[in-house]
Amino acid sequence: MATRANPAKESLRNEQRAQHRIERAEGRDAPLTHALENTFPASDPVASQTATTIGAAPHLKSRKR
Repeated sequence: MATRANPAKESLRNEQRAQHRIERAEGRDAPLTHALENTFPASDPVASQTATTIGAAPHLKSRKR
């Protein structure tokens, strides 16, 4: 029986590989460096950005109301 690759898993692995390549090329502090470069003037908070998804957190979805 042939096993089929899960497209979601493959997509995640490809994204992780790309992130690792960028991390190796730019260094582990690259996101912080970019955030600090985007912060102006210095009195402003650091402009760090994080990817998010819509919807409730998984642990909240399973609760009954």
